[in-house]
Amino acid sequence: MIYFNDFTLGDYRSLIPYLPESLASMSLSVFLLPLLVSVSIFYVASLFGAVFEGTVNELLVGSLYATGLAVFFALFLIYSPTSKTLSSTGFLFLAAFVVLFAYNILSIISRVWEFPALKAIAASVTIYAVGHIVIQISTLFIGSSGVPLSGELGGVLNNLIHMGFLVAAAISLLAVFKTSQNTYLSFMGEVASNYTLIVLASLFGSLYFNYFQGKLGTISPTLANLSPYIEWIAICIVAALIYRRTHKGIQASAMAEAQLGDWMKHVQEVSTYKSGRFVKLTEMINDFIEEGRRGRLLVSLATFLHENKMEDEKISLLLSDLIDYEDVKKPAFSLRGRSSVIDMENKTKRSNVLKKTLSDILPLGFNRSNAKGEPPGGDADSNAPSVGLDAPSQESEANLFEMDG
Repeated sequence: MIYFNDFTLGDYRSLIPYLPESLASMSLSVFLLPLLVSVSIFYVASLFGAVFEGTVNELLVGSLYATGLAVFFALFLIYSPTSKTLSSTGFLFLAAFVVLFAYNILSIISRVWEFPALKAIAASVTIYAVGHIVIQISTLFIGSSGVPLSGELGGVLNNLIHMGFLVAAAISLLAVFKTSQNTYLSFMGEVASNYTLIVLASLFGSLYFNYFQGKLGTISPTLANLSPYIEWIAICIVAALIYRRTHKGIQASAMAEAQLGDWMKHVQEVSTYKSGRFVKLTEMINDFIEEGRRGRLLVSLATFLHENKMEDEKISLLLSDLIDYEDVKKPAFSLRGRSSVIDMENKTKRSNVLKKTLSDILPLGFNRSNAKGEPPGGDADSNAPSVGLDAPSQESEANLFEMDG
């Protein structure tokens, strides 16, 4: 439609209930060109989603979808023939999105490289750059509004926005301490990494600071009459935060005794539960082979060997393959289907590791000799490897046999 005929809104007057004459000559390319670019970006994102997989691809596809939406609105404002202010706003909006897109890319790199400080620094720079773009947008609209005192109003608002975003950028930079070993620095970094909350709190703080400094009163003297209400809003916010923090601490301390009682009851139940300890061993094996979780299985096997009076060094040696096992990590960006192949390979490796570990714990000859009532190491199985086990209880051996089966 763009390339073969230059349609205008006036051509569709019958479909539009009310169309001002000033807009009748507007070309449809103002709508269709941004739509064409946006749909093209959506199409590229869908191709990436269909062909590739991985963490990087998921973030990339999400970024492309966001880019499609942002480009649509930005190009619509840029090509809008009604006002130069809207056109300039479109360029600034596009610049803000480019800054956010760059932050998203750096966030992906930070996650892949496992370098959280890079994300914190990028977030701080992004907040500062977006603040300057917001100042330019507000200057454009205030300057074109024709409101009296527009120069003074623009100066006060720009001051307010600049201070808010500057403080937010400085606080968000503290997020580099999120992974610190120090408890207080880690807590400080955790709070500073909540960027949306930090920006909003900094802007509100800047608003209150400018109000109490009297700068907002220069715009409208009637704001002085709102002083009690504004002060009470600040008091209520601070009181709510203090109450929430105090209530959380009291609740945690009050529930600690009850939780300890439940835990001690659980410990007593587990300590008296001996005969059926290996009943869920099959579930543990499936959990390891299917999902790669080996904690419960290791504890169960180590307990079995310890009950059979195995020395700690021998237990570590027998379970070394299971302890040292690591899954092959999935790539952050790969062709679709690669993750499924890696999952199958990991599953096969887990099964082989488990078979080897169990064969070391209970060799085939050892099992047969006990099944026949013969002592371990009999003539029928003289070549079977020995792991130095003392005579195990029939119950433990039978339960482990069921697991092996």
